[in-house]
Amino acid sequence: MPVILDNKDLAKLDQEFAADSQVWEVLKQGGQDIDESDFVGAKEVRVNKMTGFTVSDYKRNAVNARNKINMEKETRKLEKERWMGYDLDALDQSENGSYDVTNVLEQHVRLIAIPEKDQTAVSRLLENAGKNVVETVTTANSLAVYDAAEQYMTDQEIVGPFVMFVSSDFYLALKNNEKVSKTFTTNEVKMNGINRKVAQLDNEIPIIKVAKKRLQVDESKKINFIFVPLRIAAPIEKYNDVTLIPSKDDRDGYRDTIKGLNYYDLIVFDNAKKAIYVSYEEVEVIPEG
Repeated sequence: MPVILDNKDLAKLDQEFAADSQVWEVLKQGGQDIDESDFVGAKEVRVNKMTGFTVSDYKRNAVNARNKINMEKETRKLEKERWMGYDLDALDQSENGSYDVTNVLEQHVRLIAIPEKDQTAVSRLLENAGKNVVETVTTANSLAVYDAAEQYMTDQEIVGPFVMFVSSDFYLALKNNEKVSKTFTTNEVKMNGINRKVAQLDNEIPIIKVAKKRLQVDESKKINFIFVPLRIAAPIEKYNDVTLIPSKDDRDGYRDTIKGLNYYDLIVFDNAKKAIYVSYEEVEVIPEG
């Protein structure tokens, strides 16, 4: 009887679970007006800032003061410089159908790059928040907390469209509030060109649940939610490059080398900082040792 040998495993990967981008990609609408011409060198971007606006009573038959409108370009540096590098031996690849360059890159993006960019976006929003509210959210007060955030945006004349990035705890508290159970729905909303299933109250503000490790980036704060206009900030990638060096060019063996460099950051515009509303509960940080 002949023996048939197959030296490859099933070309299927036992993948770890990981969510798609929950913050970074949602906010990309704010960076659509920035292009290559706005960059200075490799990783600095110029942001236009207009100042000098004023108003006064008109003086008839007299000299009325005029003000100069100033247009300045502020330079912001992208702080995130992230590197990756992997070697894949040609013999290992010949023996395993799922051990290839494409799978490695896909898993790196899904498990490392996307969560890190979400964390960066959250960190920048927290650092630049113009309104910080310290509060403990319960099921009973969750609607009042939500309404207070909406009221703040109205009183500050901040216009939408808005988005609310929320913790799973706040999401459950709001969903189970007896006053909103009938108007809390899940709908499909197009955000930055992507259709997303989001929760909404009265079909208004998208409410997006954010994974704990992506939202809780400050150990001194338990974030309930971050409430912002969609165009509050600009997620920017200046240099996102991946290079493949094939095994035939490996001087010390037969390995495919994947290497990549990514300059990125989330730029928050100065005049928009007051539009970042953060609700959180203080957490006592116990020093180690």
